Amino acid sequence: MTTALVNRLAGLMRTAPAVYASRTCRETLRVMFQHPESKCLVVCNAANEPLGLLMSEPFFLRATGRLGRDMFYTEPVTKQMNAQPLIVDLSAPLDSVLSAALNRPDSLRSDALILTRSGKYAGVVYPSDLLRCQQ
Repeated sequence: MTTALVNRLAGLMRTAPAVYASRTCRETLRVMFQHPESKCLVVCNAANEPLGLLMSEPFFLRATGRLGRDMFYTEPVTKQMNAQPLIVDLSAPLDSVLSAALNRPDSLRSDALILTRSGKYAGVVYPSDLLRCQQ
C-alpha cells in the first residue's frame, strides 16, 4: 500500500465521538448533544475497538418518538446501534472502500464508515466525501 493512498483516506477522516458499549441510551444522548456537529457516534469496547455505529438523526428520532421513553433511556446503547457497520482500516485502498460503501443496502448507504488504525477506532468518513474524492 502506498503512503499516498493511505494519506488520501486519512485526509478524508472526520472525528466523531465514541461511547463505550456499557453506556445507556440516555448517556449516549448526552454525548450526542455535546457534539451537535457530528452526524454519528461510534460504539467501542474498552480496548477502543469499534463495535457499532449510531447515526445521530435516526437515534434522536427514536429517542423522542417512543412512548416508553423511560425504558429507552435505560436500555444499553448496544440495542440501538448498527451492529454491522462498515469498518475499514486506513490502509484500505480508496477504490475498494468506495465500492464497499456503495454496495451496502439502500437504507445504510449514507451511513458513515468507521475507520480504524490497527483495529482501533480512528475516525469516520462519509460516502459523500469518498465520492467527492473520486471526482
